[in-house]
Amino acid sequence: MHFPSRSKALAVAAASAALSLSTALTATDAHAASTLMELFRQRSQAQSQPTAEIAPPPVAMERAPAPVPKVENDPRAVDIPIKRVTVKGPQVYDYKPDALVRVDFSKIDMQLTAATRDVAEPLNSAITSGMSPLPPKPEATSFAALAEHLKKIDVRTEKGIADAIVEFYSAHQKFLWSADLAVSPKAKAAAALFARAGEDGLDPEEYAVLIPAESFDEADKQDRLKKLADFDILMTARALRYAIDAGEGRITADRLSEMHDLPRGRVKARDVLEKLAISDDPAAYLASFHPQSKWYADLKKSLADLDGMANDVQVRIAPGTLIRPGDENAEIANVVALIQKKAPADYLAKHEAVLAEHVGASVYDPALVAAIKDYQKQAGSNPDGVIGRSTIATLQGESTALKRDRILYAMERLRWLPHEFGNRYVFVNQPAYRAQYFEGAQEKVAMNVVVGSPRHQTFFFYNKVQTVVFNPSWGVPRSIILNEMMPKILRDPGHLERSGYEVYQGGKRVPSSSVNWSRIAAGKGDVGIRQTPSLDNALGELKILFPNEHDIYMHDTPAKSYFKKDMRALSHGCIRLERPRDMAAAVLGVPVESLSKYFGKNERAVKVPEQIPVYIAYFTAWPDAETGKIRFYDDVYERDGQLAKAMEKTRAARLANS
Repeated sequence: MHFPSRSKALAVAAASAALSLSTALTATDAHAASTLMELFRQRSQAQSQPTAEIAPPPVAMERAPAPVPKVENDPRAVDIPIKRVTVKGPQVYDYKPDALVRVDFSKIDMQLTAATRDVAEPLNSAITSGMSPLPPKPEATSFAALAEHLKKIDVRTEKGIADAIVEFYSAHQKFLWSADLAVSPKAKAAAALFARAGEDGLDPEEYAVLIPAESFDEADKQDRLKKLADFDILMTARALRYAIDAGEGRITADRLSEMHDLPRGRVKARDVLEKLAISDDPAAYLASFHPQSKWYADLKKSLADLDGMANDVQVRIAPGTLIRPGDENAEIANVVALIQKKAPADYLAKHEAVLAEHVGASVYDPALVAAIKDYQKQAGSNPDGVIGRSTIATLQGESTALKRDRILYAMERLRWLPHEFGNRYVFVNQPAYRAQYFEGAQEKVAMNVVVGSPRHQTFFFYNKVQTVVFNPSWGVPRSIILNEMMPKILRDPGHLERSGYEVYQGGKRVPSSSVNWSRIAAGKGDVGIRQTPSLDNALGELKILFPNEHDIYMHDTPAKSYFKKDMRALSHGCIRLERPRDMAAAVLGVPVESLSKYFGKNERAVKVPEQIPVYIAYFTAWPDAETGKIRFYDDVYERDGQLAKAMEKTRAARLANS
């Protein structure tokens, strides 16, 4: 679970491992809350539970002067005010593309650099002793002669790229993409690669370079050198941008929202330049930065197939569109166009006149509202007249344009992850509600999962599986104590012990009757509640840990009915497994039958023999493991719209300064 929490180990004699008690600050959605209370009320018929192993260190607090008497069935208890924990939903950021800066050679003395770097070092021998240094290489001389011109070049690019270019050219004093006053074949091959960037879901215009004409005035070689210098610096800037985009993505994921935790830095601009300088095939080297996995190949092939399709609906509605009756919105024209192309014949006959009147319209007037309500009714949606996510999905759910967009988003997101997943790994795709275990490029285990609700989203990140905990205890988050359990506790504190919970205060286990629950409810004190291992435990019979700062892990659950639902974004952020024993056996590398010895009353942690990568990912388009056919999933967290806006901002920023 992704509860922002404090945690440290608390020794408890009754537990076989360290006990954590958590003070997470997260509110639950209504559905999860109702099922939790059902579990709390009827321990023997547990139906659901939030999924956080949170259990923070109980903070030492002032005790009540004397034990508080039980207030079982005391109606006055419900009148005690409770300071509920309120947590906002996931924060979405206003995406900021990298600012572009000028490649600035003004502070570099090219003549001095050339003299110190390109002059041959005298050999330390009697033969060369006393001899004058060898003259600079002709190439270095011509490059240094352009020092003043380089200071005037106006090439703009990302700052890290600009710094690497200045450092590299100042040190090496040579062109990368031309020789003997001509553009090299290597440069032409690389430029051709940039022109095909669309095949990899990138924007060719962001890497475009104009190659100087082959013919030039032989009498003005200095002008030719200046043009080649301009070309060389721009070509290098675009090559580095291409390498970084292909290797790590155009978009910095962590700038999209707080739900992304995907580090960058795998591609080092200076290292790329050093390899480009000695490469016999720079185009092939740059292409190698793309993921080389089967997943990427399947996505790329499907993109090509869609681009080759004709006569399909190409109208698309902007992500995040929401139009209410009376609104003025340019997307209304696209809504009408899609309805005219996709609605059933009987509907079109009934509303032909209204639709014709609204071709190209931008005002959502009453006549069109009535037509939209009728369309929503036929589509099985709530006929409220609001053109939002559900109506738009119905209209363009099968369009080539939307499929293509989702494949582009998938290719971009795949670049954020390590390009080699490993021989053994676990892959969780949140929109698919699916967890898979792979070994030797083959899917060995697959199952349905429950992921975080839209209010309590599961993060997009990766880590390594380290431990399987059998018969786990569960530390109840502070938000759940206050928001969901407190009314029941105020009426009957003794219910905690009877239902398998332990209470901790000041670092010690205490009777629930000794706690001043009124003070806790008012937010003036702190307490930890731990659910002991049992068949009714919220985490079921095991959990699989891959330590991370978001407190997310995979685990069992007593709420088995959830796996039969189509929409399974229902947890507090953790991943509930349909067949937890199968996944535990897979990561431990043992037969499922061998796990029986671990189950019992006591909590027991077992380290995996080899730490296994786990990818907690988000793909609304993803290849089938067996067929390679792309499957499309609902954008449950509405992250495609965030990514689309970031891509548009990036394109605008880059082309405005190209």
